[in-house]
Amino acid sequence: MDEVVLDVARGIRPYLPGLVGEDAPRLDLRIVALLDRARDGVDVGEAVLELLGESPATLAWAASVLEDERHLPPDLQHRAVRSGDKTGYSPLANPHGGDPVDAQRYLCPEDGAYAWWRASVGQEIPECPDHPGVRLVAS
Repeated sequence: MDEVVLDVARGIRPYLPGLVGEDAPRLDLRIVALLDRARDGVDVGEAVLELLGESPATLAWAASVLEDERHLPPDLQHRAVRSGDKTGYSPLANPHGGDPVDAQRYLCPEDGAYAWWRASVGQEIPECPDHPGVRLVAS
């Protein structure tokens, strides 16, 4: 099973509202279902890529993450690397200023199906949307 593709599925979840708008909850449920199957040992890598390929925005986001050496979300990748991007994805300006280089990934400790990247130490670590009251942990 391609763990990088599963990481893309986990990592795109917080970005879905900005990428697909009102379709975000529906797409998120489909991603969670695939991640559940992956935990059961089913190889869902191809299905994840097909699902993310249904929208140009999610396809471009996923392609950018897969091309990045650290597999960072596009908004956390170094700007110089992004300048030659041909995917059509244009991330929003970094609200934390500068080029983030030390972003840290946090996962849901219950099932690992939700990933979030902390761009600066000033950001509060959120709870998992799937498990209210459960704070994400550094991974």
